[in-house]
Amino acid sequence: MVIRRTRTEFWGTDPQRLETPGFSFHLMAANPPEDEVQTHMHEEAHFVLVLSGAYMSSAKHAPVISTTPLLIFNPAGTTHRDRFLGGRGRFLAISGGDTEGFGFATSLRDLYALQVATRVALDFERQNLSQLQLEGSVQQLLAACSPLTSDESGRASQPPAWLRDAFEMIFISDDPDLSVANVAAFAGVHPVHLARVFRRYLHCSPGEYLRGRRLERVAAVIGAATASLADAACATGFVDQAHMTRSFHQTFGLTPGDWRSRRAEQDVSPIQSG
Repeated sequence: MVIRRTRTEFWGTDPQRLETPGFSFHLMAANPPEDEVQTHMHEEAHFVLVLSGAYMSSAKHAPVISTTPLLIFNPAGTTHRDRFLGGRGRFLAISGGDTEGFGFATSLRDLYALQVATRVALDFERQNLSQLQLEGSVQQLLAACSPLTSDESGRASQPPAWLRDAFEMIFISDDPDLSVANVAAFAGVHPVHLARVFRRYLHCSPGEYLRGRRLERVAAVIGAATASLADAACATGFVDQAHMTRSFHQTFGLTPGDWRSRRAEQDVSPIQSG
């Protein structure tokens, strides 16, 4: 049975919440065990910005499990079971808005949208909020994922085109030898400048993002149960299986073998309906 959730219902504690006529904003901490998060749908569209923790999502473009910057958009009626590994994490949820015709759930690979959502979260934490500012931010987010909007000329503080190229390169690359220096050379900028601008928009260093993406690929490879752990380590750029195991455990709190067992025992790719 699919559980229906209203605009203000999410799994987690909700210490900071604000309502405007068209939207609700929640800065939340995940607290229920992940097994308690059941397949559900929201009556209204919503964004989820993952602030910390390992998040499992079935949205298009989302890694099977992620610790790198992640912004998910779920149109109204999307059926899913997205949740945090171990039930531990923090997130910003924004619900509401007219999203008719917006299609399917997706992970937004739009650096401007990530920056807008992160700014809302930071303003929440600093208690620096206004209804006008919040609603303006949501409209910017909706424009970023609207199938009817392609003109970006009106956006302020757009990330440079080379940063979007660098971000995309890291996201899609399966080269185990890819380095930050390679990414900087591809973008045509100095590595120090890459790091400075990367942190401005993604709030992490290029090296942190690259390591996170490698671990996300490890999770996908070993979760598919088609490669040995040693082969997975080699294919994703780790020195050896022991190095991969240490990094995986430090990030996700369980070993690659434990993760493979979990994937075999339970379905973490629920059906989507948009």
